[in-house]
Amino acid sequence: MDLSLLIPGPWATTMLAELGAAVIHIEPPGGDPLRRMMPGSYDLVSRDKVVLELDLKSSAGHDELWSIIATADVLVEGFRPGTADRLGFGPREMGREYPRLIYCSINGYGSDGPYRDRPGHDINYLAASGVLSLSGQPDGRPYPGAGVPLADLAGSLFATQAILAALLMRDKTGIGGYFEVPLAASALKIGEPRLVEYEEQGRPDKKEMMSRGAYDTFRCRDGAWIAVGCIEDHFWSRLCTAIGCVDLLNDQRLTSYADRCAHSDVVNGRLAEVFADADRARWLDLLSTADVPVTAVADFADIGDDIQMSRWLHEGPGGRRVSLPYDFRDFSVQGGS
Repeated sequence: MDLSLLIPGPWATTMLAELGAAVIHIEPPGGDPLRRMMPGSYDLVSRDKVVLELDLKSSAGHDELWSIIATADVLVEGFRPGTADRLGFGPREMGREYPRLIYCSINGYGSDGPYRDRPGHDINYLAASGVLSLSGQPDGRPYPGAGVPLADLAGSLFATQAILAALLMRDKTGIGGYFEVPLAASALKIGEPRLVEYEEQGRPDKKEMMSRGAYDTFRCRDGAWIAVGCIEDHFWSRLCTAIGCVDLLNDQRLTSYADRCAHSDVVNGRLAEVFADADRARWLDLLSTADVPVTAVADFADIGDDIQMSRWLHEGPGGRRVSLPYDFRDFSVQGGS
């Protein structure tokens, strides 16, 4: 049973529906605001669900809600802390009445601390977590996000993960439980690798930390872009050899990845000049043959024609949809379709 709105909760329950769960999505009178804000996204997160509109502030809506909860294994809600309690279906009350229920609250900052009642959206949670500060160019202002709502989607994934773990726990103990998934904490968790790196490097400024030698995007002669990811020394060696920059390979300032990051202006400046001399197809062919990590920077318009990415797309109501990024196979199946 999903009482959440917009993206974080509904996307989590959509993934559960894809795994076989029967999901009832409860929306307020007039429907989820996502219907009007982003109709395509609404179609995405409402598919494979039973959608009901209930006025939870009315006695009739409250009674119907309770009758549905009585049949549910999992309840997901996305209100600010305390709202579900005021409406009469908070975790304590639900736990007393239905001890096997798994109750998941997805909110902004958690139910403890001075931020608990703050409103917010993805950009606010990314900002609070420090993740937003890493966006944009190393010496430029942060972009307003990462192109996708990272905090919202991370919260969806952590909520799905926690729900599945809680179901396993209930199989062992016979009882459910309550947990919350703050979106700001979800953003902080996905930023953890960079946080550790930041601490290990002595807390450098953004330019020093985020400048990456030979790990960047480069524009080609035809205006198309490629992404090059040469972290390991053997990939760096193959890159320099393939594009005729042996002088970079022999430069004693650039003998390790850390060195190349420290001198990223030298490395990436030279690479930008080289890649600008030929079209993207030439570089993709040359560097792929040399076994260098190189990829065309694709637009969404391109991925349906990509021989690899198209494998994870399928046609659904309203257009293309993305399959879950895993499937279940017998151990005898080792790759292939």
